[in-house]
Amino acid sequence: MIKKSSKYYLSRGLVFLIIGLAFIIGYAATNTLQNKKDDSNIRYVSYEILTDNSMPVINQTQQADTTVMKPYTDGTVTIGKAYYDPKSEEENQEDAIIYYENTYIQNTGVDYTSKNVFEVNSISDGTVISITKDDVVGETIKIDHGNDLISVYQSVKEIQVKENDQVSKGQVIAKSGTNGIGSELGNHLHFELYQNNNLVNPEEYFANNQGN
Repeated sequence: MIKKSSKYYLSRGLVFLIIGLAFIIGYAATNTLQNKKDDSNIRYVSYEILTDNSMPVINQTQQADTTVMKPYTDGTVTIGKAYYDPKSEEENQEDAIIYYENTYIQNTGVDYTSKNVFEVNSISDGTVISITKDDVVGETIKIDHGNDLISVYQSVKEIQVKENDQVSKGQVIAKSGTNGIGSELGNHLHFELYQNNNLVNPEEYFANNQGN
């Protein structure tokens, strides 16, 4: 029987060691690639998903004035964050994205900002259907205007109406404030508009249905 030298066993050991290291490195590289963040892992959600303040389904029978006004009259107010339109250019879409707690959120309304606190007005005649308060979006007022139109006013304070109140077009219902999700905007109003229980771009709606 031929006795194998220690050099033989050493070389065999090195071969198995190299194979083992290669396996470990390959496994680690595969695991890293699987966990690498890419666009498919980015979540895009609306404000409603972050809260329990879901939009009620309204069976409309009331008929109302179809003209509306913007939810403010203060001339210093500007758009701080626009409505996310999936049909708009990529640059505009990026400007309408909000980043909150590791989540990219499509802006489902328009954020109106000003250095000064400004009065918030009802966009048309209607009925206050709910007033809620949430740590994320702040205080919220929802108004049913008839004709399947509902307006939502978030990040407000000093609310001057209550549920079931009848409000008129231009009536002051609150003042602008702050909230958690739009903290970088500072003092602002987050405004959303639903037509037939679907979100619409408020700015486009105003352009097509503007009153005096």
